[in-house]
This record gives sequence, structure tokens and C-alpha cells, in this order.
Amino acid sequence: MNKLIFLWLLGSVHIALGSDATGELTVIVHGFSHSGGISVVRLFRKQDDIFGQPFQTMRSTISQGKSTVTFNDIPYGKYALVSYHDENMNGQLDHNFLRLPKEPIGFSGGYSLGLFSGFPSFAKLKFRFNETTSPYHITLL
Repeated sequence: MNKLIFLWLLGSVHIALGSDATGELTVIVHGFSHSGGISVVRLFRKQDDIFGQPFQTMRSTISQGKSTVTFNDIPYGKYALVSYHDENMNGQLDHNFLRLPKEPIGFSGGYSLGLFSGFPSFAKLKFRFNETTSPYHITLL
């Protein structure tokens, strides 16, 4: 009998903690200088490669200097975001001969690309997504 009560309590704690809780993550990207092209927002988990395949990607039109995308059914946890203005709509972030982005780019976590900032990484871009996070704002550089 005590085992049954323990298992019931354990199940109740699991439900109360909301370990399977998900939500909608709305991302508003600011700082577009024109409405040509499209806005791309890439969502990464800790195990994803920031320079590789994201967990999810959303695209949006640009209006009045901003765009909005919504990722649905995202488990609460830690994530990173990279957004860019795909001005020529070729489906990728273009770089110059030094491998620096040619198209405007923005990051989560307050990260800013600079001479001394180093390469972006999940640790530098991470933020916690929970029921109070949305909307999340990114400004293009």
C-alpha cells in the first residue's frame, strides 16, 4: 500500500513541476532598414550547432522595420536565437571574404558581434524560455 501512495505522489510531483510544459515563443526582430527580402529566425537548443542545423527555423515578411515569428509547442528550457535579414532571398546568410556576415544579423542573450566578442556560441546566446518570456526581442546589427 505504501508503494502505491509513493508512486502516486511521485506522479503528482512530476505533473506539478510541468516538466512537459510547452508554449509559444514569439520573436520580434527590429532594425530592418528596408522591407525587401525576408526575415529568418533560427532557434537552437544546447545540443545544436550554432553554425549548423537549428532546432527550428521560421521565416517572415518585413513590415515597418520589424518582423514577427512564432514557434509553437516549444518545451520550456534554455535556447539561443540567431536572426538575419536575407536580403537577396537566397536562403542563407551571406558572408564577405573575411567570413563576416554581409547581411544584417542579430542574436539572443545580448550578444553583439564585435572585434573582441569572439564567435557566437550557445553559452553566449542562451536565454531561458518559460511562460513569461514571450515575446522575445532581437535587434539586428
